[in-house]
Amino acid sequence: MFFEGQHTIREIWMDGRKLPADPEPTWYGYSVGKWDGDTLIIETIGFNDKTWLGAQGQPHSEQMRTIERYRRVDPNTIQFNLTIVDPKTYTRTWEAEPRLIKPRPGVEVLESFCVASEEEEFARRIRQPAAQQTDK
Repeated sequence: MFFEGQHTIREIWMDGRKLPADPEPTWYGYSVGKWDGDTLIIETIGFNDKTWLGAQGQPHSEQMRTIERYRRVDPNTIQFNLTIVDPKTYTRTWEAEPRLIKPRPGVEVLESFCVASEEEEFARRIRQPAAQQTDK
């Protein structure tokens, strides 16, 4: 999956593999997908603590599992459903409001640059070394 924002890529394995028992935590987690009729189902686990959940950044734990369903309802519309299961953080399964996505054929993903997305690299290369310097 290729995202317009910061041109990030999310890997979704479609080769029949199962979710690993204990994946290395990452921003997008570890995802496997499969087709069930005309619906693409993607299950994801292994999110790290930087994963942003919802517009407000809802809390989650390392036990969070997401299930996404994508189904084309007509030539110009994809229905998206999201289920979040996180028994450590929430008392019940969270079903997000279904969303309709309208693909735009012929529209290219534009360049996107955000200084905020470079903050960690900036801190590693410049801020942290500068903080360790002392005047003698």
